[in-house]
Amino acid sequence: MRRTLLPAVLLLAAAALLPAPSAAAQKEVVDHAREMLEDDRAEEALKLLDRAVARHPKDAEALLLRSTARFQLDDREGGRKDLERALELDPNQRQGWLHLAGLAVADERYDAALEAFRQAERIDPTAPDNDLNVGAVLLLQGQLQPASERFSRYLAGAGDSAEGHFLVAKNYALAGYAALAVETLRTAIERDERARVQAKSDAAFRELNDHPRYRDLMVADTYRPPLGTHRASRDFAAAYTGGRGPLLRAVLDTLQLGGHPFDSRVEVTEEWALLWGEARIKVSDTAEGGRIELTAPPGRFGADEWSEYSDTLFRAIAGRLATRR
Repeated sequence: MRRTLLPAVLLLAAAALLPAPSAAAQKEVVDHAREMLEDDRAEEALKLLDRAVARHPKDAEALLLRSTARFQLDDREGGRKDLERALELDPNQRQGWLHLAGLAVADERYDAALEAFRQAERIDPTAPDNDLNVGAVLLLQGQLQPASERFSRYLAGAGDSAEGHFLVAKNYALAGYAALAVETLRTAIERDERARVQAKSDAAFRELNDHPRYRDLMVADTYRPPLGTHRASRDFAAAYTGGRGPLLRAVLDTLQLGGHPFDSRVEVTEEWALLWGEARIKVSDTAEGGRIELTAPPGRFGADEWSEYSDTLFRAIAGRLATRR
């Protein structure tokens, strides 16, 4: 009987002596899973992280990533459990506190969200999003003055950009502060007029559609070309007619078929349309047809290059219109 048990006993002993995956190997697995999550491959990442956590149950980083994978796969409870365990093992994971705050905001537990954001701020007091995050929750709590003070600090520092002003405007809009939202959004548009297009497609601003100043802002072309801007314009017999006429279609066809790079966001109003590519292109109506205006910032083209570019584009549009006729 002993002789038959011996190989099994030795096999068990050998298994016990097998080394656990090295820290370097574990890190490689976790890093690979992170790349998968960034590529929206949550299911594959989860399988990898399940194995990583099974081998190292106290790997806080792996648990945090697995919580992210579970949230992406709509496993809210599993994600929360992994997140809380990850922070229990390593409370210095700032990203974990940000995730926890996000969950609390979604549950409308604003006190808990504020504490989580403040914990993230304690971990990294210089992080550029601290003032924005804390300000957003203070605003949801109805604390307008301290929230605005936080936003002002953010906009005076890391948020001093079109994107930063847009984010603050979005927070004001979501909290119902229409006037503040409009004025902050106006600044964002002054920094980059494409913020206006972004606002039109963002549900956060939907409630402002009945606000007169917001409506005016959404149809106003407030662009002021800097000194030295390249300019060119040409009138066509074809009309714009709020985007329904042939002129805008001819511009789009020319850009697409000619291989000209341009932003897929095309802004169309009843009075004009805007496209952004190698040049800013404005399409509008005249008394007898339509007009195309091109502008480009100083330094983007040499004088001869600009003349060639604009003439070539206008000829191509005219040819496209002739073909359509």
